[in-house]
Amino acid sequence: MASARRQTADTDSAARGAAGNGARGGLPMYAQLFALFRQRIENGTWPLNECIPSLDELMQEFGVGRVTVRHALGMLEAEGLVGRYRGRGTFVMARPQSNIWYRIPMNWDELTGAQPDIEVEWLETHECAQPPASVHASARLGEAYQALKRRLLRHRIPYGIGHTYIEKNVYEAIGADVLAKPIPLKILDARLPGGIGHAEQTVRASVADLDTARLLDLTSGAPVIQVTRSVLDREGMLVYESLGIFRGDFVEIHTDLK
Repeated sequence: MASARRQTADTDSAARGAAGNGARGGLPMYAQLFALFRQRIENGTWPLNECIPSLDELMQEFGVGRVTVRHALGMLEAEGLVGRYRGRGTFVMARPQSNIWYRIPMNWDELTGAQPDIEVEWLETHECAQPPASVHASARLGEAYQALKRRLLRHRIPYGIGHTYIEKNVYEAIGADVLAKPIPLKILDARLPGGIGHAEQTVRASVADLDTARLLDLTSGAPVIQVTRSVLDREGMLVYESLGIFRGDFVEIHTDLK
């Protein structure tokens, strides 16, 4: 409990410092406050069914404007965590399930499962001869691939970038709508002639380059998690490869050890 209180105090202090110095790590101040307020509800600093500090008190605590605090509280309300009542204040209605927005799948069932509350924003698409650097070097390559770039958001805050390469004939057969979904591999498995022969995933820690930092509201060099996936058909041809880049503060890896 003491450790949790210290962590909350450290987080609050960091948020107050960010308020005075602009958005820390590039994340907008309203998003930082949203994450902090969410944590206060989760750890009981703001108890269930109790009134939270007033708008003016929060403005004074963090040194930000009314619009910024309202925006953060509005995101909490949209998630069903607080309710605002005229003349009474804002009350905690429910606790969040987790502060983590994306749990990196560690098996096929998790990978093809539903991913709620994820928005997909298309950034670009074009045809290319092959993925830039396949992690499965022994795979047989197709004649051409469709390259797609997407940004993943939750509560309108970007937390991930997806670079996807899919064999051209497979892409034309399944259509772009499949890839507009957060996790398309379940549909790919169902529609691929003969099904998927082999799939693998590599997870590594890295830092954001300039383009990633811009798209994820980070500073260049901020920590990110890279997830690379390769899918081969039953004849050994690479039909799908993706590189997902996620904000290090919004993801986790969980595995049952026994």
